[in-house]
Amino acid sequence: MSMHLEILEQMRDLHHRMHRVFNDRVRERGTSLAQLKLLMLLERAGPIRSTDIAEALGQAPRTVTEAVDALERDGLAMRTPDPTDRRAKQISLTPAGGTMAQDAAPYRDAFAAEFFANLPQADMEQFLSILKTLNDRIIEMGAPVRLIPGAASGQ
Repeated sequence: MSMHLEILEQMRDLHHRMHRVFNDRVRERGTSLAQLKLLMLLERAGPIRSTDIAEALGQAPRTVTEAVDALERDGLAMRTPDPTDRRAKQISLTPAGGTMAQDAAPYRDAFAAEFFANLPQADMEQFLSILKTLNDRIIEMGAPVRLIPGAASGQ
């Protein structure tokens, strides 16, 4: 196996393991990683259309509709008319949804601190530099610059 493929496999495995561990931890607090991803996206993006949510999260529109329905039922998100397209709706957080997204930040921060605890500062700085270089490269290869399409303030 080439070094390139080995790195890609290690990145994939790391991503999946991090996802599982973090999901297990937030589930203990009564939510799920999927729900938190959506809440945090809405917090960053502001009012956003469901098609843009689907694109940003790489999910099917029906999956997003069901997730937004659940957030709306729980009083965490709301749909309002899109001012630029009367057929569309924008999804945004309610105050309770904003609180839930903000309440998750300390858990995310604690997870990150625990995860990176064994790496010296110099290694983390080098790793961050490498990640930035790889992100720039994937954009050169055709990936979107903004990961939150249609948002008022994207990434």
